[in-house]
Amino acid sequence: MSFAHRRSLITLCLLSALASSALGVNRPHPKTTYALPSHAPKALHVGSLDLERCAKTPAYCGDFLRPLDPSGVVSGAINIHFEFYPHRNTRQPSLGTLVASEGGPGYSTTESRDAYLGLYGPLLEQRDLLLMDNRGTGGSQPIDCLTLQAEAYPLPPAIQTCGAQLGPTAYLYGSGLAADDLAAILDALAIGKIDLYGDSYGTFSTEAFAGRHPDRLRSLILDGAFPVVGISPWYPETAPTFRHAFNAVCERSVTCRNLPGDSISRIERLLDSLRKSPLPGTARNGDGQLRSVTADPSALAYLMTTAAYGPLIFRELDAAARAYLEPSAGPPDAAPLLRLIAEDWASSASGGPDIHLSSYSAGLFAAVSCTDYPQLYDMSATPDTRAEQLEAAIRAEQQQHPDVYAPFTIAEFRTMPLDTSVLDLCLPWPVPSAQHHPGQPVPPDAKFTSAPVLVLSGELDSVTAPQQGTLAAALFPNAKQLLVNNSFHVTALGDIDNCVLPIVRRFLETLDPGDTSCTHKIPEVRTLPKFAAASSQLDPAIATSDNRGSRDDLQIAAAAVLTASDALARYLVNTTGSGSGLRGGTFRHHSAGDIERFDLDHLCWTNNLAVSGTVDWNFSTGETTARLSVQGSQGIKGNLNVTWFDRQAHATAIISGKIDGHKITATMPAP
Repeated sequence: MSFAHRRSLITLCLLSALASSALGVNRPHPKTTYALPSHAPKALHVGSLDLERCAKTPAYCGDFLRPLDPSGVVSGAINIHFEFYPHRNTRQPSLGTLVASEGGPGYSTTESRDAYLGLYGPLLEQRDLLLMDNRGTGGSQPIDCLTLQAEAYPLPPAIQTCGAQLGPTAYLYGSGLAADDLAAILDALAIGKIDLYGDSYGTFSTEAFAGRHPDRLRSLILDGAFPVVGISPWYPETAPTFRHAFNAVCERSVTCRNLPGDSISRIERLLDSLRKSPLPGTARNGDGQLRSVTADPSALAYLMTTAAYGPLIFRELDAAARAYLEPSAGPPDAAPLLRLIAEDWASSASGGPDIHLSSYSAGLFAAVSCTDYPQLYDMSATPDTRAEQLEAAIRAEQQQHPDVYAPFTIAEFRTMPLDTSVLDLCLPWPVPSAQHHPGQPVPPDAKFTSAPVLVLSGELDSVTAPQQGTLAAALFPNAKQLLVNNSFHVTALGDIDNCVLPIVRRFLETLDPGDTSCTHKIPEVRTLPKFAAASSQLDPAIATSDNRGSRDDLQIAAAAVLTASDALARYLVNTTGSGSGLRGGTFRHHSAGDIERFDLDHLCWTNNLAVSGTVDWNFSTGETTARLSVQGSQGIKGNLNVTWFDRQAHATAIISGKIDGHKITATMPAP
């Protein structure tokens, strides 16, 4: 499956890129105050290299010429771009060099600099930081395959064209060569042992470094890890992880755990329905743009897989399934499900015309995937032979392990975008030369570093599943894996729970993660109790002693809170700062320091209630404060103040105000 950051979730660039789309990432990051001293020179001599001040970042930039093909079979060279951030305390010698490597493959490490500066924070007082763009990405002569780069999701003709464009260089962008580039730059800068951090695909490339240059590491951190050797091309860990994740999220949520059955059973009922009758329709994506979508098994499989990037799909898919299959009144309510699909299709796309080549190279994604990852066919065979081998492998798997992607069939899983299903991704890629063997990012007899290794795995991450992190940890003689409960793909970057971030910094200082008990205390994902066409279908907020509102008033209050929270939930899939309500109205949001403010304008989550006002979310403390005005059918009006703490386990929302002149004081589970 794809190990790319996603533009709406992590791309730090996130995508910064979670830019990604991931990736820029629409996720708050730890603050850093890194700046070069006012007296910093315009140029810096490090090792044997003279580095110039970067134009747009407080660092020194360099380009290092490397042979495109170290074996000499293919001539030519490639410039490898890097940024060097000297430690801030110039009165003391450096305690060492930190190095980070971005995911994808295809994302630029330097374009995610803000995420890494935030990750390391105070460590930069006495430690240097090196960020290198892997060959073919960012400033390191990114592969520019025009058609493939413009596609939101890679398609076979564009992959074939890109491979043909690269010709004899198609297999010269793998993780092994990138690792050797890094080692050469370290030599030129006279840097000895490093502390290396990789996230997502960055774990794969840093493991390649650890297998090719094991003595160059003081420590290694793998965040969202999968193994550089020993992984199955079926990625059989994916489906068991998302099945566990959806059930675990429901069992831990006060609004879901008492429902009959389990979450996966309800989603399976939805899958059965969509198999019989796929549902075409229109819905607005996270930016409020109307799109035509179809709810079918492929779309549902994609939802469940990409849920790994954040809480939104876990929050809403179970409730969306119930709204469609078990509406409280009237016909099936398809709007929530279609919206999730429209949002996911837009936010999980790795490419597209709005993605700058400097941030992400789709050509590099294809080149590394087809050079390094294990396939179900022989890459040295012709594309036609590969296709025959793939079909034979699928027939055998259907006989031996038909439930490898349960509840989906292999055929259904295969229909997802190629950069997620990946089974067919490399069929049209060129045949390698005899001198360039794919699938060997490390030598067969590699001895991996004995330096301390910390492997970080999000419990709810089906993209690089915890079981894959276990396989990665097993490569190293001195590795420790941490499972971060209630967490997603990549745990340290943008850590608003302030749990993994301190662990990472402590590990870098002492080579010991220390107290890791916080990884068991991260609050649960709060699921949506239900979708409702009218407030009368909701459970009322719970009245406190001085409440004077009626049951209808308390249902309106609950609907108002859920309407406000619906806008907040769109944060991770919104890239423009404005979006639309489920059933009408709009919202806008902007940042001011640690506060993300949402302005609601007649936002409709139910059909009978429009909510306006503001919601302030403090992503440092988790405190959320809403000031809402409501307008309901039959002229009902009111004003409500609501507060809750976003990162408190089993949090409660406190509601006060008036509806139709009736005093409202109530509580409800935080939305």
